[in-house]
Amino acid sequence: MATACLPACTNYTAETQNINPPIIISVVAEGTGHLITVAAQNAEIGFFGYRLYQATDEAAVRAINPNNGTDCGALAILPDQAQNYVIEVKPGQTAPTAGTTDSRICALPAALTSGGVVALRALGFSISSLNTSVISNAVVVP
Repeated sequence: MATACLPACTNYTAETQNINPPIIISVVAEGTGHLITVAAQNAEIGFFGYRLYQATDEAAVRAINPNNGTDCGALAILPDQAQNYVIEVKPGQTAPTAGTTDSRICALPAALTSGGVVALRALGFSISSLNTSVISNAVVVP
């Protein structure tokens, strides 16, 4: 039986919904790029994907403007289960490599620098804009 929300409904808010940042588990080299393994569970309404940030150290990566990262291509799967997912980071690549079996979410067309630091933010649509989560943990690229 469905219930209707009447004018006195108390289960509504005009506040922006928080978006959960992923937790970076590892960064490993693969072929011409890298794989970033994340623990993520983004079941938020409007979840859109991830944005990558890279800099020379942790302080610098945390100081990057949230709008200045590199976005994932189209999502291959929605990361809404309690498991690890993989983001491919390879120059020119906008979709995960076909035939892989390790829960690849998306691909980022970028090159990572060995010794640099990376971090991620989750992206989500609100009514009129694209919002970012707080920044994830920062990890050194091997």
